[in-house]
Amino acid sequence: MEKLTAYSYVNQTLDEFEIHFNKMFGHDGIPAVSVAGERRYIIFLSIGNPQFRARVFKEGASDITKAFQGIRKKVTTFIQKSNFDPQWLKLDIVKDITELPFKQLEDKIAKTRINYFRNGISFDPEFRLAFLEQEINGNAMIKSTKNGPIALDEKNINNYMKYNLHVRFPFVKAKYDEKKVFLFKTVGAFKDRDSDVIHNLYDGPLTNGVRKTKNIRDEATALIHKATYFLTNQIQPDGKFEYGYFSAFARRINTYNILRHSSSLYSMAEGYEIIQDPAIIKAVEKGLDYLVKEAVIYKKDLPEETAFVVDQANNNEIKLGSNATAILAMTKYMEVTGSTKYIEAARALARGIIHMKLPDGGFIHVLSYPTFAVKELHRIIYYEGEAVFSLLRLYAIDRDNQWLEEAKKSFEYFIRKDYWKHHDHWLSYAANELTNYEPKDKYFIFGLKNCNNRLNFIFHRETTYPTFLELTMAAYKMIDKIKELNKDSLLEHIDERFLEDTIDRRAEYQRVGFFYPELAMYKKLPALILNGFFIRHHSFRVRIDDVEHYLSGYCQFLQHRASHLDTYKVEIEESIVPS
Repeated sequence: MEKLTAYSYVNQTLDEFEIHFNKMFGHDGIPAVSVAGERRYIIFLSIGNPQFRARVFKEGASDITKAFQGIRKKVTTFIQKSNFDPQWLKLDIVKDITELPFKQLEDKIAKTRINYFRNGISFDPEFRLAFLEQEINGNAMIKSTKNGPIALDEKNINNYMKYNLHVRFPFVKAKYDEKKVFLFKTVGAFKDRDSDVIHNLYDGPLTNGVRKTKNIRDEATALIHKATYFLTNQIQPDGKFEYGYFSAFARRINTYNILRHSSSLYSMAEGYEIIQDPAIIKAVEKGLDYLVKEAVIYKKDLPEETAFVVDQANNNEIKLGSNATAILAMTKYMEVTGSTKYIEAARALARGIIHMKLPDGGFIHVLSYPTFAVKELHRIIYYEGEAVFSLLRLYAIDRDNQWLEEAKKSFEYFIRKDYWKHHDHWLSYAANELTNYEPKDKYFIFGLKNCNNRLNFIFHRETTYPTFLELTMAAYKMIDKIKELNKDSLLEHIDERFLEDTIDRRAEYQRVGFFYPELAMYKKLPALILNGFFIRHHSFRVRIDDVEHYLSGYCQFLQHRASHLDTYKVEIEESIVPS
């Protein structure tokens, strides 16, 4: 975009924002706030594009028209003097201010979960040094400390000030010890240059800055498309993924995990099932070929071909879950394409899973390669649910009865040991899959109990923890089967209405973990993480398996629940509370 065009675009969009907010607030008008005894209008304008961290401008005035005029002048002057190409514009109007001593602010920060500080901060009543919540979290201005609580980080604040404010004097916390500061909340709207739509943004304590939607079905469809292509674009020419990033400073995650490689391919194949773009499934095949070439080995001294996935990046471990997710990816690929390309490899890997079974029905979790010695009998509960689910998914396309029988033996062990208490989504997937072939009460009861006792926690949980949607959707699908089989008495093991409410709420709330441009624009290199899902309490990490779990949950939601919610809209703040 040329400078003149950029100038015109910003001015036109500011006009649209001013009209939009006047309509939003109606007769009462855009709100003014009281700062140090003075009524003022305070607005922030963030401009960004995929290649640069957003630039943020602010203006305060006693008249809203003057505030818009002031922000317009600042932004257009910046564009005229720079080569910045604005694709995204976000306008925030301050709606609420709380004055408090700086020491009290530090106490509040110290007691807040990392990356969950959701207020803006101004260090003076004039808002000369003031940061939106997205600026604070987008630049890691609040960090964990080695020997103390979570606190403001002078280094990151000063680095950002140099970037966005070009200030001469550094920020020093000690300067504010005896001073008052101001927490503030905003109401915001966002516009992309490629769209005519102005998105209203949530302004609640857990959702601040994320666009609202009136149709969760359409939004889930959009999320599936964007996240599937995000993963597709992470596949490198050799079939290995770009593993992930810590988004604030575009820091690449240099580790790798072959289990997550496979499970991410599985979710991509789920996305392909909905999108039907050949480029996606070609990328899945490239990833599977990498897996087979680089990680699958065969144990020589066994009567049948028996294979294991070796995690070379993690001490040459053979993880039960790695065999399982490899089978899941292979079988999903074969299901959606009709190919049998990986059937022999999948069978050999399934024999590897059986090789890791114990006489009582449990599993060895980790072996060492090349000795095949037992490294850990137990590591994480996920592996066992993954293993049984993978055997059942192989049975769905192979029909070798040994896969079903081994799954049934494992479930006897799970039931005997009350594994439903683990509330693991893979166990729910496995239970639901098993009832396709053995619709026995005990399997339904296991699957329902695996979810039901967790519902209240899931409904109120403040983290977006994506496997919650997978867990609840597995139970939801079981209920449909129970009704088809006229086994309604089994529904005493689940609160069906609460389950549906929880699913709908999680589907809406998990959007808080998606890098829409209005969130990504505050990171160092938005293009790296745009349209990916992140984990807020892990430094806004975007890793392939993070994206995978969100994607799988939304695929299940779209296919089995969203059709009941044609124009369904859920407001979430009043029921999502810190836990």
